[in-house]
Amino acid sequence: MFRIGIVVPSWHYWDNPFKLQPLWELYYATVLEKEFSHDAHQIEIIDLRGAAGETLNDRVHDIAAYDLFIYWIMKSGDSVEIQGIVELLQQQYPSAKHVAGGTHVDMCTDECVEVFDAVVVGPGEYSLTHIVRDIHATQLKKVYRQKYTEVSFSDTPYPRREFLPTEAIVNDLLFQQYGGVPGTSVYFSRGCVYKCSFCVYNVPGFFQVRSSEMMKAEIAYLKETYGVQGINFRDEVIILPNERLSTTMFEALSESQVIWRGQTTTAATDKQLALARESGCQELAIGVETIDNQVMKIINKGWQTQTQIRHFIERCKQVGIRIKICLIFGLPGEPPDIVEKTMAFIEETEPDFIGLSGFCPVPGSPIFNNPSQYGIRYIDQDWSRHAHLLYRFGDKEEVGLPFEYEKENRWGKTFSRDQIQHNIQVTQKWLNERAMVY
Repeated sequence: MFRIGIVVPSWHYWDNPFKLQPLWELYYATVLEKEFSHDAHQIEIIDLRGAAGETLNDRVHDIAAYDLFIYWIMKSGDSVEIQGIVELLQQQYPSAKHVAGGTHVDMCTDECVEVFDAVVVGPGEYSLTHIVRDIHATQLKKVYRQKYTEVSFSDTPYPRREFLPTEAIVNDLLFQQYGGVPGTSVYFSRGCVYKCSFCVYNVPGFFQVRSSEMMKAEIAYLKETYGVQGINFRDEVIILPNERLSTTMFEALSESQVIWRGQTTTAATDKQLALARESGCQELAIGVETIDNQVMKIINKGWQTQTQIRHFIERCKQVGIRIKICLIFGLPGEPPDIVEKTMAFIEETEPDFIGLSGFCPVPGSPIFNNPSQYGIRYIDQDWSRHAHLLYRFGDKEEVGLPFEYEKENRWGKTFSRDQIQHNIQVTQKWLNERAMVY
């Protein structure tokens, strides 16, 4: 029996790490099981979220022996913990192989090659299958590359959730504001056509969309197996710019009779918003990022105007969709009165919820790759400080902002790290007082 363990790290930055589900780990466990289950292979997910033990050594000590450990590293902040897991498991099981993929590996390939026996650059559907076969043939390579144009996400089987216990798959927290119905997370697409200079999650740089049949089948499976009534979409943009594709999705959701929420852009049309509401949409999160037009242009989001944002919010209110605005403080070019301008904009437009984050120059993003162009003096190379954004996952979180600006750049005087953190804290308190944060 050849044993494959796919490792989910602790997600220590979450107030409740079980609120979301490790979808990519579930996707690739499903792909490997479909490919090898008939052939004396055992595929399991090793979920370290909430694992017992005060230290990483304690938690890893209880992991059983596997022939192959797989890690899918979406966020650079998880990479330090995962490297620690690899080092400990190499001591426990010297003959085991360790393989990683995900956005962090795509962006930091040379670094990851030094840590893992092999890495996957690009999607994992075919590469992970090749890796297992190459291990059996003792022909394992260091790097496996696959183009997204060569892998159809529509053909990828939806993730089978039975790899994890029910309580790790479904909860009443995702739709707490909407009756607390049983909910879980889903992807109907991957990729993004927008090229925001602070982001690396536009991989691929186009949308790969699942077929209508696969959409309906996945929701039917979730309803029948777990009693799911609410779908939380993890897609980068759930209302696609292509109206034909978005209409196909709305039709699938309408037929499935679930409620749903997800994130999108202010480019969604009035017609799309009306259809979204009819299909069960309760809430949309939009990446406004900043209410300052200059900053919008700096981060390559100049296509989004204040007029467009206001119209989007008004239209959502008219059709009955709640709006969550996602904002980032600390972006290059912020004016001295960014806090006051932001509060005034919120009071004027009256969105339902706000998600406020501190800026993090994510490894591989245009800002990270060209810091001096944005007036950044220093970026911390300790990826654990890139874990996630300040106040992104809880009011007590004090991580993020792993950088410093020059005192002045071509847009004028800049905020220090302490000043950015202060701006976030003041605004977060103001938002909490208005019950706009969850």
